[in-house]
Amino acid sequence: MTHDAPGSSPADQLATIAAAPDLTRPASTAERVAGIGTLVVLYAGLVAAMEFDLPRAAGVGVFVLGLAAFIAWNTHHIGAARRRPYTRVESAARFGGPVLMAIPGISLVFGDGPGTLTAHLVAAAVPTVAGAVHLVLRWRR
Repeated sequence: MTHDAPGSSPADQLATIAAAPDLTRPASTAERVAGIGTLVVLYAGLVAAMEFDLPRAAGVGVFVLGLAAFIAWNTHHIGAARRRPYTRVESAARFGGPVLMAIPGISLVFGDGPGTLTAHLVAAAVPTVAGAVHLVLRWRR
C-alpha cells in the first residue's frame, strides 16, 4: 500500500485498528470457578485413587479422566473466541500437565511407586500445579 492509496489516511488507519478484534477478553468468573473446581477434583481424585489402591482397570480410568480434564481445558482455550495466542511459557505449562500425569500414573496404572500418603500427595500435586499454572496464565490477560 502506498501513501497515496485511497483509505490510507491516518483517520482510516485508526478506524481499521479500532475495528480489529480485541484479543484480551478476560476469563469469566464461571470459567475461573470451573477451572478451580477441576483442579480440586483432579487433586483429590488422584490422591484418593492412589491411597485406596484401586484395581488396575479403575486406576487406568482415573488416569484417563485426569488426562481428559487437561485435554478439555486445552481444547477450550484453543477454541475460545477472542483469546490471545499462547506464549512460550503457557505452551510449556499446557504440555507439562498431561506429561506430568505420568508421575501419579505409575502408581495408578501399575501399582508401583511409594505407598505413603506424603508420596501420593506430592505425586498428585505435580500435575495439578502444572494445570494451575496453565489456567492462571491463560486467565491473566
